[in-house]
Amino acid sequence: MPGPLLYVDDEPSNLEVFRLTFEESFAVHTAPNAREALQQMEHERVAVVLTDERMPGMSGIELLARVMERWPDTGRIIVSAYADADRLLRAITQGRAHEYVLKPWRPEELRACIERCLTMAERLRELVARADLGEVLREQERERHDPGHLVGADGGLQATVHSARRAALSDATVLIHGETGTGKEVIARLIHESSTRSRGPFVRVNCAALAEGVLESELFGHEQGAFTGALRMKRGRFELADGGTLFLDEVGDMSPKLQVSLLRVLQEREFERVGGTKTLKTDVRVVAATHRDLLKLVLEGRFREDLYYRLNVLPIRVPPLRERVEDLDALLTHFISRYAPAGTRPAVAPGVVEGLSRYRWPGNVRELENLVQRAVVLSQGDVLTLDDFSLTFSVPEVPPAVPGVREQVRQSEQEQLRQLLVSHGGNFAGAARTLGVPRTTLISRAKKYGLL
Repeated sequence: MPGPLLYVDDEPSNLEVFRLTFEESFAVHTAPNAREALQQMEHERVAVVLTDERMPGMSGIELLARVMERWPDTGRIIVSAYADADRLLRAITQGRAHEYVLKPWRPEELRACIERCLTMAERLRELVARADLGEVLREQERERHDPGHLVGADGGLQATVHSARRAALSDATVLIHGETGTGKEVIARLIHESSTRSRGPFVRVNCAALAEGVLESELFGHEQGAFTGALRMKRGRFELADGGTLFLDEVGDMSPKLQVSLLRVLQEREFERVGGTKTLKTDVRVVAATHRDLLKLVLEGRFREDLYYRLNVLPIRVPPLRERVEDLDALLTHFISRYAPAGTRPAVAPGVVEGLSRYRWPGNVRELENLVQRAVVLSQGDVLTLDDFSLTFSVPEVPPAVPGVREQVRQSEQEQLRQLLVSHGGNFAGAARTLGVPRTTLISRAKKYGLL
């Protein structure tokens, strides 16, 4: 299994939640404090350390500083609350941490963060074997500020990457269009890391995942006592991203009220925290993304026209995987190397890439990644065949007059829906976003086809 991961937190419940969430995918170890974490690392190699910031005794940042000195090829992640924002951002810029995730974390966000650190840690271990410490530290610095090689940059993503690099030369707002799972956040990070703001923070918020009131607090922060449960002041993402880039994912799902607030920030570069009266200035480059047709939403009166033009200054389209099948071979190699330990990586049988190119990929690159991970784990041999990916390809369209066509279509829809749900790990919300339908509609279809 990938890893091991070491999660450090003084709250036993947090350790248990982390273990239950990730132990099926990674080798997981936990420690209740920094001192015990260091003792564990003396006796067993750890690929990535994740630590809370505020703990009795040694803090999380102090722990990562020691890890950096003693084990420079180990990935380092801070898992922190907003109150620690200033300290954790300094830790990022000083190189003590490679990534940070804000509490309460979402499994998919933390998983992506872990996987990036695992990839980096593997490359750094190779450097340690043949280079001196100075070279390792220089590589870590390049990792934080250099986008490196993007799979598909020389293939189907070439035009997209070219547009992203040109967009990075300015501070103008970017709107990234693309279906769910195409890699819009990867392009947003590429823009950030290729820009003059690369030493600043890259802060992400998913506008579709939060209710209106929660999202408002996430974006702008709130003052103590602003609402029930606001026990202390909290900085919002616009403050956390100051000097860097704010990535607004799924901006097309933002409510009309928040569209007005966002428009004001884009126009005037200022805002107030929820419940506050002090006007705060912000120096943030906004990169937004959506899988929706915003212009259509504008015509339907569901998205502000003035906000659309404020966001759509530099439009970038990320093509779906079915339009860049020439990248399948490189993507397969990339994901196999990510999920299969070195020395045990399976080969790919002849004809697999050609077979995969016939699939429609409704979940795009994310679906491919999930299927590769499953194939690597469940495969019985050292060669991956097309059967290991468990794909059912679309049946050819048949004229309605042919007997039995309705049943053929029903079976095809049932199997494709099943595969979509599998590729999203049974997450109906994510699968519904991929299809562009309400979650309730997808649940109804699943019941209709006996999948629930």
